Amino acid sequence: MTAQHILQLGQMLGLSCTELNANGDEQALPTTLITQALAGFGFTDELDVKLDEEIKQFWLRALPPVIITDQSAMIQFDLHLPIEFVTEDLIWEVRLNQAVIETGEFTPTEWSLNGIYHLHDMEMQSYQISLEQPLAVGAYQLVILDQGSEEPLGESWIFNPPSVLTSLNSIKPTTVTALPTTEGVLSQLLTHVQSAVGIDQIDPALALSARLAQLQQQFNTAKEQDEFALTLESTTATAALYQLHLAQYLAAYVADGVTATRAETQTVEWQNANCDRYAFYLWLVVTANNAQPTDALLRNVDFASGTANEESFTAWLLADYQLAHCLFENSDGIVTKGINSYKLRQDNYAAFRALIDFTAMQSTGLVLNQPLSIMQQWLTIGDAGVWQNHEFNELLSIILLSCERHACACYYQADDELPTELMAYFDTRGVQQLSLS
Repeated sequence: MTAQHILQLGQMLGLSCTELNANGDEQALPTTLITQALAGFGFTDELDVKLDEEIKQFWLRALPPVIITDQSAMIQFDLHLPIEFVTEDLIWEVRLNQAVIETGEFTPTEWSLNGIYHLHDMEMQSYQISLEQPLAVGAYQLVILDQGSEEPLGESWIFNPPSVLTSLNSIKPTTVTALPTTEGVLSQLLTHVQSAVGIDQIDPALALSARLAQLQQQFNTAKEQDEFALTLESTTATAALYQLHLAQYLAAYVADGVTATRAETQTVEWQNANCDRYAFYLWLVVTANNAQPTDALLRNVDFASGTANEESFTAWLLADYQLAHCLFENSDGIVTKGINSYKLRQDNYAAFRALIDFTAMQSTGLVLNQPLSIMQQWLTIGDAGVWQNHEFNELLSIILLSCERHACACYYQADDELPTELMAYFDTRGVQQLSLS
């Protein structure tokens, strides 16, 4: 693999592959350094094959993983399509909770051509599309369809965050608290579910695992009854994305101490093997949250940026937790492994959004203790290092939207190294400055 290919793969993953020399001229970083950085993301061999695959997937994906509108009346995006579709009259749909709220038709060739890519015997073309469609603050799905077909040509998420966060009369935190341990989450969920559904025959003196086992046994018996089965179906149908991820984690945690990775829990095999346990924890999560007012459950805890306990459910989504709270350093202040934010983005930031939603829903305030780390992080490699860049606008938009939807204040921790331009930008978006003592 040539040095150019190594640099190209590094750039696709957000690595800054150039630096300024003593004369102020830009020059490429040593390929050995980039290769070491790539190894931290799991790219250790056959880099040319993996680069080809990444480029192929980039062109085969019709729409970008996420689209940020930022209160604009325009939805702008690049559309990749095989040449046979570019002269067709296509349908676009904006959906909210799977329901179509806006739709229209367009022909790709009526828009600006960005580029052409030949993939084996197939020609792909890219067009820059702009749809005039004002949207309220929220998260939506954009779907592109061919006439007469129900199979989408492309799907993406649209995030339309508030231009300024709604001001909340909340008391600024003076301390930063780590997320609760898994045992703490389970204990509080169990307590609230018992009171919500009137279960009082479980001995509170029993260990948490024994009480959960008893409740699951009752759940398994009750779900066979028609009335409860209907209630269960209605309850789980209302589950939000963060609740689905949390239920999957809890099922994996109780089953085997989370030796299963998140990717493994998304497989049909894992879900089939754990469907009963997963259904129980999804019911537990949804029922507890639906039964409580906004100031109850875990909302008195300030989910900010303390170091996550190893027993915390956030350890399961470590990369997402670190991105959410800008924690990129170990106890020695040295970054030991990069976060593949490129991969997270290709997954529509699904796990990241789930964690942010859970945090904002259950918290009065979210603190960004290292705001610059939303933009980039320094990966230390031996005596040298390389910068990795993140999609700042996308990550911040997801955070702001979730805070707005769940009435959660958002703060940033200022220091002498924080640029005044960034501080001013945070102020204009309603992110409040915070000094923790």
